[in-house]
Amino acid sequence: MFHRPSHASHFGLLFQTPESAPHNHHHHFYHHILPKKSQPAPASYATAPQTRPPPLPPKELVAPALGGTDPVARELKTVSFPRDCLNRFTSIASINTARNRETCGLLLGKDKGGRFVVTTLLIPKQHSTSDTCAMDEEELVLQFTEERSLITLGWIHTHPTQSCFMSSVDLHTHSGFQRMLPESFAVVCAPKSTPNFGIFRLTDPPGLQTILECQVTEAFHPHPERPIYTDADKGHVQIKDLPLEIVDLR
Repeated sequence: MFHRPSHASHFGLLFQTPESAPHNHHHHFYHHILPKKSQPAPASYATAPQTRPPPLPPKELVAPALGGTDPVARELKTVSFPRDCLNRFTSIASINTARNRETCGLLLGKDKGGRFVVTTLLIPKQHSTSDTCAMDEEELVLQFTEERSLITLGWIHTHPTQSCFMSSVDLHTHSGFQRMLPESFAVVCAPKSTPNFGIFRLTDPPGLQTILECQVTEAFHPHPERPIYTDADKGHVQIKDLPLEIVDLR
């Protein structure tokens, strides 16, 4: 799962689950993926399993879909998302999943004027554990997107053993995507859970502002009891039968 933009490990730890402790990574995303900032080092958790923070249950954060009182949701361009992306990504990740390791990817596409279209699933070079996945050699991603004139519309990763939800780490990371592109969305694939996928975005307001203004330094932490995120596939993300290019840089 992702870590928040206001901490240094946000850039190095691409995906991180609540059972994992922050590590000292020094990779950085390029501006077209996530904004760069000077940030304090995150706090560390003890390594004993009983001291690790538990996942935040989705019911504490999920808002009703279809916009609700979110005025921005009604103004978003639609994003066409290829239907078979979920199965194909899960298949690509199956070897890692069997080894209880996460897999991550980026969802790239084009601005078609009235809508965005996801055209490419990019699997970057990466290293992972059972609850972390970090992107390596980000310059290859930058080169690829610039050569193809593609934009980053979202991100996707697996939960090998957990369910589909957005942890505080994910929420803070996604705020970087959504701050740059309001239509950005996050996909979580959980092959061993039901449902086995979720497509999410931060509410705006109050979710995006709540996360961007959060000053908590611990990686995993609760937020105010507000509707922080919601199901994007019941809103502006439309799953359609579309061609999908898959590029694996590993």
